[in-house]
Amino acid sequence: MLIDVLIAFGISLVAGLIGSMVGIGGGIINAPYLSYLNYIPSQISSTSLIAVFFTSISSSFQYIRKGLTDKKIAVILAFSSIPGTFIGVYNSNYFTLSEFRFYFALILIATSLYLVFRSKILGQEKRIPYLSDKHQYLEPRRLSILIIFSLLAGTLSSSFGIGGGIIFVPCLIIILGLNMKTASATSQFALMFTSLAGLTLFVIEGKPDYFMGFILSVGSIIGGTIGSMLTGRMKSTMLLKIFSILLLVVSLKLIYDGLS
Repeated sequence: MLIDVLIAFGISLVAGLIGSMVGIGGGIINAPYLSYLNYIPSQISSTSLIAVFFTSISSSFQYIRKGLTDKKIAVILAFSSIPGTFIGVYNSNYFTLSEFRFYFALILIATSLYLVFRSKILGQEKRIPYLSDKHQYLEPRRLSILIIFSLLAGTLSSSFGIGGGIIFVPCLIIILGLNMKTASATSQFALMFTSLAGLTLFVIEGKPDYFMGFILSVGSIIGGTIGSMLTGRMKSTMLLKIFSILLLVVSLKLIYDGLS
């Protein structure tokens, strides 16, 4: 038991560090670890969301101080994603552990490949300009697409305990043209509300492992604070590479575990 706790702390520390730097909340690492411990899917999702919630609070505080967070976009993401959390909680109650691992792996692989080839497909010079003052990029068409993907993010958030950042960040980069640092900061702010909505539903059902959630939260907060401090010193392209490689490695491990 002590070994599991120490490993959980170490993993959550790394999850918070990298998760904060790329705006994904760290759940992509915490959730697979919980599946390794053979938690049932609803326990994995709910326990992981505890860490996602507290990490997003810690990271958001640092990002807001640096002026990297677009609060208007974050609010749109949050309120658009909350209805999806109800669907996600329902899904998590009916997944088997093997199904959970398989679907989780597919999501991570797709996201990883998309980010790897994003610049080659679109071209960096063709990205939509980011106009933070007047939000001129929020035309109805882009806003509608953003809302739809935010709903999907909310569903994935509660289904897999990942917070929804793996949808938020690519959408903010591709649809709105935000740079990686601003997208990460904005995603973290939105994750506070998305993760809280899903976590509240899970708490009502009595699903979370609060002790493990506490351990993951402590490690994630420490790592998230360090990660948010390091973000401004690293190039966006480097963050994208970290994000993509991390997702691919985790997804391959999940597939292996599922087949085993």
